[in-house]
Amino acid sequence: MTGRLEYLRDFRPISGGGHITFGNNANGIIGGYGVLTMGSFSIQRVAYVDGLKHNLISVGQLCKAGHRVEFDNEYCYIITSDRKKRLIKSKAEGTMYPLDVSLIIGKPQLCFLSKAVSEVSWLWHQNLAHLNFRYINNLMTEELVRGLPF
Repeated sequence: MTGRLEYLRDFRPISGGGHITFGNNANGIIGGYGVLTMGSFSIQRVAYVDGLKHNLISVGQLCKAGHRVEFDNEYCYIITSDRKKRLIKSKAEGTMYPLDVSLIIGKPQLCFLSKAVSEVSWLWHQNLAHLNFRYINNLMTEELVRGLPF
């Protein structure tokens, strides 16, 4: 959860979202949820709590999303469940493991490619103003556009 609304993409405000109780019995009100993106890694359903001074991460939420979280004396690692890719590595500061990340604020100005995309599909993707490949596939299979090759 975060108190910084500008960190979240695709923010969806909610009313009556409930309360968060902190370790000192103080309460915060959930104002909505969004996505926090750090490079190629995103955390879904991040709660926005107005007035929260520190960003907090739920290890349980990361594990339910299919990631592994491991700690040792020096670092915290967030890795894929198959242990093939390290997503984040954070150095310990005392007994805390703050995430040292470069956030992508707002909507990223990136276009992600799939390895399975053919050169022709990529050209159509560019020509159709970066239309989603799923929609391009629909155009092809439903034969909605003449000359669009399979």
